[in-house]
Amino acid sequence: MSNSSAIRPTDLLRIKPFRLLWLNSFIFILVQSTQRFAFVWLALGLGAKSDISGLILFVMGLPALLISLPVGVMSDHMNRRTLLIVSQIGATGITVAIATMITMDAMTIRWAVIGSCISGIFIALGTPVRSAIVPTLVPSDKLVGAIAISTIGNNFGLIIGPIAAGPAIDIWGIKGAFWLQAALYAIGFLTLVPLQLPPSHNTHRKRLREEIFGGISFIQSNAAVRSFFVLLAGSVLFMMAPWIVLGPQIAKEQAGASASQTTVLFAMLGVGQLLTSTLIMRFNHKMVRKGMWFMCGLCWGGSIQALLGQSTSILWMGVLLFAWGMGGGFYMNLSQTLIQNNTPPQVMGRVMAFHSLLMSGLAPTGALIVGVIARRIDSAPLTFSIAGVLMLLLAIFFLTAKKHLRPMA
Repeated sequence: MSNSSAIRPTDLLRIKPFRLLWLNSFIFILVQSTQRFAFVWLALGLGAKSDISGLILFVMGLPALLISLPVGVMSDHMNRRTLLIVSQIGATGITVAIATMITMDAMTIRWAVIGSCISGIFIALGTPVRSAIVPTLVPSDKLVGAIAISTIGNNFGLIIGPIAAGPAIDIWGIKGAFWLQAALYAIGFLTLVPLQLPPSHNTHRKRLREEIFGGISFIQSNAAVRSFFVLLAGSVLFMMAPWIVLGPQIAKEQAGASASQTTVLFAMLGVGQLLTSTLIMRFNHKMVRKGMWFMCGLCWGGSIQALLGQSTSILWMGVLLFAWGMGGGFYMNLSQTLIQNNTPPQVMGRVMAFHSLLMSGLAPTGALIVGVIARRIDSAPLTFSIAGVLMLLLAIFFLTAKKHLRPMA
């Protein structure tokens, strides 16, 4: 039996670079778990509707569309620690500026849009780098465990972040959420100071265009990886995008939740993901056909999403979010595992940058579209449920028609 059947978190966390990166990523997710919610809640407080909320999230993701692939090239050649430090300092600075403007009662929808875009620049700079580093820090037979441990950290961030943000908003207003984000970014910077990383595997440099298309060419040349990325893009458009723009609105307007109650609901999503991530870490050696598990998780998620959009009580919404999070645990763990297990080290940064482009860039683009549709038909719940049905149909199609995805490990 492979050593992967006996993965223990303490073994991996004893590796100092992995431990420091895990802490930095955990803190980063703490911020991210409150940031999108905080921006949408800020927009609602300024009198905006779903279309403006979608615009704010779109401009946050726009930098990822523009610079993720060049960042992936830099990640394969440059000092990744330097890229992370620049990302962390920049994110801290813009968050402090936004919090200050809100405190001084100078915030407007226009400045919220601008601040969101600048935040997105530094998020886009650091996100693909963090993902590309993980395989360089742990033995290959422990990669699934490392991803599971990282995802568990993310889950804790998704739980703790909203729970902390809710009281901060209740006590200090929306500015409290942004000051909390700034403090967490500053703490995250401290974890990067002692971080030492191995040198890049790729020392041969080509023109930027050739480097970028090198990662895309690999995805296009591998049928299973190519189909996986198409399915991943669909999940971003039909699941992630509707959630980030319509989730707070549905909780507030349909379930009647306050800011604090909404953040607790968001935390239930993280609890479900935490449970699944823990099970995957414990039984990953039995999950031979990870591609099939990934698609089944999307079928589950699409079904729950259709019900979630029609929930009218806080309790029922919490139950459904927990169930949705369980499917999300498969999604988060297995998407990373399938990419990193099927990508050569020399193009890892570029492929992970393309993944980041989808997750950080395509999601806000979809959020802009979803926000406009919800405004036009005047029904956020119906839009959210229809998107869930479309996700379910897409996942069933890939599960039945793209059989080469099932055996991916």
